[in-house]
Amino acid sequence: MSDPAVQGRIEQARALHRRGELTSAIALYEEVLRGDPGLAAVWHLKGMAEHQAGDLTQAGASAAEAIARGGDAPAYLYLEGGVLHDRGDLDGAAERLTRVTVARPDWSPGHVELGLVRMDQGRVPEALECFRAAVTADPNGARGWNNLGTALQSLDRMDEAIRAFDHALTLDPRFARAHFNLGRIWNMRYEHKRALEHAQHAARLDPAHADAWLLVGDIQRRVREPAAALASYAAAVRGSPREPRARSALAELLAEMGHAEQARVEYREASTQAPASVRPALGANLLLPQVYSSREHLDECRARYAEGLDRLHAQADGFRLQSPQKALADLRWTNFYLAYQGGNDRDLQRRYGEFHRRVLAPAVPEFFAPREPRRGEARLRVGFLSHFFFNCTAGRYFSSWVTHLDRERFESFVYYTNEWVADDTRTIGAAASTFRHLPGRPLYTLAQQIAADQLDVLVFPELGMHADTFALAGLRLAPVQCAGWGHPDTPGLPNIDWFISCGEMEPEGAQAHYSERLALLPGLGTRYAYPQRETTGTRADFGLPEDRTIYLVPQSLFKIHPDNDELIAEVLARDPRGVALFFASGHEMLTQRFAGRLAAALERRNLDIHSRTIFMRAEIPHPTYLRLNELCDVMIDTLHWSGGNTSLDALASGLPVVTLPGALMRGRQSQAMLKIVGVPELVARDAEDLIATAVRLGGDPQERRSLSERIAAGRGALFERDEPIRALEAFLENLGEARA
Repeated sequence: MSDPAVQGRIEQARALHRRGELTSAIALYEEVLRGDPGLAAVWHLKGMAEHQAGDLTQAGASAAEAIARGGDAPAYLYLEGGVLHDRGDLDGAAERLTRVTVARPDWSPGHVELGLVRMDQGRVPEALECFRAAVTADPNGARGWNNLGTALQSLDRMDEAIRAFDHALTLDPRFARAHFNLGRIWNMRYEHKRALEHAQHAARLDPAHADAWLLVGDIQRRVREPAAALASYAAAVRGSPREPRARSALAELLAEMGHAEQARVEYREASTQAPASVRPALGANLLLPQVYSSREHLDECRARYAEGLDRLHAQADGFRLQSPQKALADLRWTNFYLAYQGGNDRDLQRRYGEFHRRVLAPAVPEFFAPREPRRGEARLRVGFLSHFFFNCTAGRYFSSWVTHLDRERFESFVYYTNEWVADDTRTIGAAASTFRHLPGRPLYTLAQQIAADQLDVLVFPELGMHADTFALAGLRLAPVQCAGWGHPDTPGLPNIDWFISCGEMEPEGAQAHYSERLALLPGLGTRYAYPQRETTGTRADFGLPEDRTIYLVPQSLFKIHPDNDELIAEVLARDPRGVALFFASGHEMLTQRFAGRLAAALERRNLDIHSRTIFMRAEIPHPTYLRLNELCDVMIDTLHWSGGNTSLDALASGLPVVTLPGALMRGRQSQAMLKIVGVPELVARDAEDLIATAVRLGGDPQERRSLSERIAAGRGALFERDEPIRALEAFLENLGEARA
């Protein structure tokens, strides 16, 4: 390379390279190599530029040429290892990078890159040792300390991780990645102010750092600042316009706020820019609104959803999942709002389950192979995976599946993926044989942990309510896997074997509604604790009128099917003193959309929505909410999706619930409760019977008092019953007989 002209061209190419003009730099490197293809160092430089430009095929070819021409120089192996890493060949990358660290044990970048590969392989302890070697080789290297913190964080050694990130910032206060990682930890610890400061600092230091902007948005979303979160997600899109995760996050929040069509546009744009990415394609094809403008709108959306499933199957072979970790992250999706359309979802859910397996199985085949049952163990090992084991609906329903399970016969493992730890969480954790609190962990790491615990049975109590658990439920992590009715719709995933439901709530022929085998428990299917309510509080305290009949409709607005509008409006039309009490959505757009739909039904009866309805904020303490139930006159249950927790709260408060059973279990929960308590006359025969019963009770305080007394007398048959738990134990033991 003694020719000054050639050397000048190389230096010119390197200058372009340093300025980020990669296309021009690559072209100039190629010109030099056409004159002398034996220049290994230039092949290496060209490969580096191609790697930075995202052309992994050409970068890999250039790296191989550099090695062929110049031998196993550590820098050449390092480049090839990095390219293999990005192409998903983790074993090949590890082999190259191990050779780098052996040849140059004092070179920190080699240890760092090998550590990153080990992290992606799920071999975190080995990654930790790589990063320790990196900071030993270069104690002043902020990148090494940052990655050391990342490994410590993955091992749940959070305090040590914070010290490593802090040390990285003492070495380089402008190191955006360390600020970002500290923001993640403080966010997990609910230190929102601290988390936001670090995340915003990272975003300001590196405006193209999409993850930093996404973290800022996530924190703002958590503290109920959706407008600020929307702006942060938009900044992530501006900083990384071709990063599908940024636009997908923006779309997800738009959908949550009620802007479903705008969200669909963003998902489509992300999918167009990254056609090999499955996450935006899911949103573009399967997104459903929360509140429908009419029954016709609902039917149109259901048909569009079915067409979207067909399109996804047609595209399936074109999706590229770069690594097992990213594959599971990309398949984080749940068809939550499908269940509120009121139809039998078995075929649609099964079709989605087929797509999930088709796309994911090639990326993580180890989690689709059958799992052999353990043999000869005394206790059955049962796992419960939940994002909602805290003081909420799912926590109240399913905590007893852990807390009252016979520990002499069952060894229980609880996997809890939520950062929030509440009183119910602590009670469940104390009752479990093993409690694993795993918030923010990569799904691949979670899957590895669950598989390593060698469960006999894995139970998902509320499958369908959270995208993480739904993605994991598509895998084979235990010999037998079950879904509970916390979200009472068939999940349709091929690796869910059983759906556990309640016998009294299911209609005849219910198996036709499920892809899974149906298991029926008695009563509520759980030992539901009697809720403790406040004893004080008046209508005036809640801003409610003293002289009106209050019909409580307590469901979330997305649960109120358009078929309910005429029914509610007719009750109010027949009771001139009647008002309907609803709970507003946290997003004004959704409340407005529902109110506009109901207003049309009221206007057809010459009624004004402003004088005949009340919308309260939903966020009141549970004991206070129970007192509110006592102050209402009648609860009108909703069609297609009846009250569950809300009906139990009403009955605990002595509030009569008038219900019309639907065709599916999720529309029949209240009728089972009313029959168990001993007031079957509150179960209507048809819509006219429901309207007439509600209006009659609204106008007859004496009949309401009589019903309240009967409900109070019969509540013992409903609450705190052990029979469902004993039946669950028998069911689980039958599943475990294969171990014998």
